[in-house]
Amino acid sequence: MGSAFQRILDDLTPNPAYVLGRRSDFVAWNDAANEAFSISSASPPHEFNLIWRYFTDPVWRGRFKDFDQKAAGMIAEFHTASARYVEDSSFAGLIEDLKRVCPEFDRLWLQHETPSSLEGFKEVEHPDMGHLEFDHITLQIPNDPDMRVMIYTPLPATRSKLEKHFTHG
Repeated sequence: MGSAFQRILDDLTPNPAYVLGRRSDFVAWNDAANEAFSISSASPPHEFNLIWRYFTDPVWRGRFKDFDQKAAGMIAEFHTASARYVEDSSFAGLIEDLKRVCPEFDRLWLQHETPSSLEGFKEVEHPDMGHLEFDHITLQIPNDPDMRVMIYTPLPATRSKLEKHFTHG
């Protein structure tokens, strides 16, 4: 991602925003996204992969409400991406690792659900700020459809928590 794109993400603070690559790897993010989702803390062996974190990192997992519903939608999108890029062996490695360490992933992977809407509501339990609520939307970059921009718009109570956090640090 170029520096202009990073500036756009940074300008969205206190709204969390990040960019995912075709394998759901975090490519770029702003400080608000890092604060809400702890993106910069690597999670080996798939350091910056959203799917890996969601299914294997207990801290991450504990932050999200409606885990099962969100997990099914996430896997449906991941199925679509992996089918689109069958020549990309990094998908197979990630999928095999997830199946090995997470029975829930294996069970959901076999269901082949259809991807849901690119918009939605997300609740997060933050260790310092408490309960956070967001509307979120996914945008695709026209000249690079492998990249998806996730933007979270905080509901009023969450907005005031984020604004306090980012002005008083």
